[in-house]
Amino acid sequence: MMRPAHREAGFTLVEALVSLFIFALVAGGGVLLLSQTLLAQANVEKAQDGMRELQLARALLASDLAQIAPRAPRDPARLPVAFHATAGAHPEMSFVRAQGEPGSEDQITTSLVVVSYTLDEAGRLIRSTRAAIDPGSGAVTRDRVLLSSAGDIRFAFHNGIGWSDDWTASASLVPRAVAIEVTLPRYGKVRLQALTGL
Repeated sequence: MMRPAHREAGFTLVEALVSLFIFALVAGGGVLLLSQTLLAQANVEKAQDGMRELQLARALLASDLAQIAPRAPRDPARLPVAFHATAGAHPEMSFVRAQGEPGSEDQITTSLVVVSYTLDEAGRLIRSTRAAIDPGSGAVTRDRVLLSSAGDIRFAFHNGIGWSDDWTASASLVPRAVAIEVTLPRYGKVRLQALTGL
């Protein structure tokens, strides 16, 4: 009596190719999903960095303007240092503000610093501070980038009646409020505004 030929267990070539094709589809979908997730995460982080930068610029502007402290210069021939601003392609404003620093025995000492806001050649809004009000050879200026891509920037000043692009008041006066209008790539036109004085 003849026994029937026993077939060996295993996959045929066609079955192996089909299973490899299905695995490749699943793996490709997983890689695509992972890459889209990483791209979305990078976009969210970039948006958060931009918002953080914008909020910091607004907070520093409000803090600086709230602490404006006009001061008479040591040289009587010079005008009082209060508020100076220029408009145009490279707008700039500068003023003197009070700054509290920790002193001895948990006391806060107050000093005066010159603060200026300028637009540099790279299109960045820069906040500069200088501890020496009457500049000399040893005056140290510290720069901080507030907005890294500030295109089409302009300053506006409120004189109590309305807004103006130029500050033409007397050097002993400061505006009631200051606004910085800037165009940012992600948010478009943004206006940072703060009142002067406490």
